[in-house]
Amino acid sequence: MKFFWIQLALGLFQTDLAVKHEINKESGFDRERSLWGGRIQVRKLRNYGTAGGRWTGHMPEIIKVSGLMTLGCMAAFVRLLFREGRTMQKLGFSLLTGGALSNLYDRCRKGYVVDYISFRTPFPRLNRLVFNLSDFFIMAGALLICFGQTENTGE
Repeated sequence: MKFFWIQLALGLFQTDLAVKHEINKESGFDRERSLWGGRIQVRKLRNYGTAGGRWTGHMPEIIKVSGLMTLGCMAAFVRLLFREGRTMQKLGFSLLTGGALSNLYDRCRKGYVVDYISFRTPFPRLNRLVFNLSDFFIMAGALLICFGQTENTGE
């Protein structure tokens, strides 16, 4: 069963890379497509920084920090795989690891992360944020890890 969780993480990594590849094949960065009545926007963006475009121009430092964080995440994931139960946390670490690896791969290979999903909300600041599948994997994984903290521990 240990390999299932590792395969899931690698499958999520590959899925996001495949979607990013398809998005990257689109010719224009300014072309935007609306889905679900305009609530979701698909547009291509190269993010040369961290979340929300912060730290743009500091890619070597971003790669070092995100690389160390991804390595730490992977170490905790491997350690968890040898514990009984904790299904929610294992799922969370699969999501978190797959997403982190995909964004780290982009940073190392391309020098930027490809983002492509944004939302139309009543909040203008939120409308400017652009995400990718890895970002959602990371967020969902972190939540599952937190929610699974007391799973099978008797606490």
